[in-house]
Amino acid sequence: MKKGMTSCIVFSVMILFATAAFAQPQRRMMRGKSMIHSSPSRILHVLKANQKELNITDSQLEEIKNLVFSFEEKTIQMKNNSSLQRLELRKLLEDRENQNYEKIKAALSKASNIRNDMFIERLKLREEIENILTPEQRDAMKEMRKERLKGRRLFQRGDRFQRFPQFRKRMK
Repeated sequence: MKKGMTSCIVFSVMILFATAAFAQPQRRMMRGKSMIHSSPSRILHVLKANQKELNITDSQLEEIKNLVFSFEEKTIQMKNNSSLQRLELRKLLEDRENQNYEKIKAALSKASNIRNDMFIERLKLREEIENILTPEQRDAMKEMRKERLKGRRLFQRGDRFQRFPQFRKRMK
């Protein structure tokens, strides 16, 4: 009886360790790296790394650097305002006895407006950077982006089961 119980426990522990060893963290789609939260200095690093390939001049790079830093200053202020707004909203929601739905609605819309403004600022930055680049440089950037994204697709059209060969064999 003790041998059977011991072997059962050992087997269970082995199964738990095996699943933990092969488990992979789940990726959140567009959660952590949304357009609002991604670093704007990334485009600066990409442009610096590919400066010769894209024929970007030092003056263009300096203009883009100034734009990125001013954008980051605005973003820091907006994030600060957003944090304060969330704190205010949390205070309103904590007071369950005297909930004022009009104040809650106003706080929610203010938080939403801040997020919208951050998104719009990001789009403006992208447009300003594109205006600094020449049409040839923009085309070259688009081609680079397409090449980089080609390998990211999980399933290509027409080959739905490319990652699962056992299913592919069954389908034929």
